[in-house]
Amino acid sequence: MTELPREPMTIRSMPELLATAKAMETEAIAGYETLADHMRRSRKPDLVAVFERLAAEERGHLASVEDWSGQMGMASVAAGEEPEDVFDDEGMNLTDPALLSAYRAFSVAVRNEERAFLFWTYVSAHAPTQEIAEAAERMAREELGHVSVLRRERRLAFHQKRAQTETILLRELETRLDAHLRTLVRNDHPPSREPTTLRQNGWAQRVAAFGGRILKFENSVGVADIPPTALAELLLDFYLGEAERSRDEQTRNLAQLYAGQLVATLALLRQ
Repeated sequence: MTELPREPMTIRSMPELLATAKAMETEAIAGYETLADHMRRSRKPDLVAVFERLAAEERGHLASVEDWSGQMGMASVAAGEEPEDVFDDEGMNLTDPALLSAYRAFSVAVRNEERAFLFWTYVSAHAPTQEIAEAAERMAREELGHVSVLRRERRLAFHQKRAQTETILLRELETRLDAHLRTLVRNDHPPSREPTTLRQNGWAQRVAAFGGRILKFENSVGVADIPPTALAELLLDFYLGEAERSRDEQTRNLAQLYAGQLVATLALLRQ
């Protein structure tokens, strides 16, 4: 189960509880709609549908909160301040769409609902009144139901994802990225890039040190069609992971060095 990074705030009244619930659902709706727009601009209709569905689920949750407010005579309750660290798109809005999948989207959604469940469980346990404790417990049960639904969706997406999982030598990804960088330097496009800096990306050293490693990744477009930013992100993830996992200091230092090179390359590619 996902954990909350810090203790939630204390909720001291029913209007505050309902306002907080409304804020949480509103933030989630906005987050998924932003991701849907990102996928729409990137021409990924399958993922547009996933994020639109997630946003629709959250709108249903919001409608339930508003109905509950109405039943308690507080139909006009405004959204309060959303709790920190509950909704998190985990960088999907910055990730190259070629590296995203329905499985990852549902995985992020599951973790968001798990955090919401933990939030309301904490609020219930620390509530100043029995009424607030019972209301927060009701919210926690609803969030747990959402977790169950999304976990089923994630399992279905996982079986679909397996057909899209590929393995490839790191050397091949590095070679493809280097070819893209050579083309950019040759065309000097856009002019604001620094061609010399872009070309000096440590390709040869990285291939010599890690070229034989095998990477597994989700890919919906085919290796030959992966854009350069996605290639750089894949390689960056590998080197960051290697730096975290390695117990050998020299290997760890090399992986950190190469990760830094990929960060610089990504920054230039995104200009």
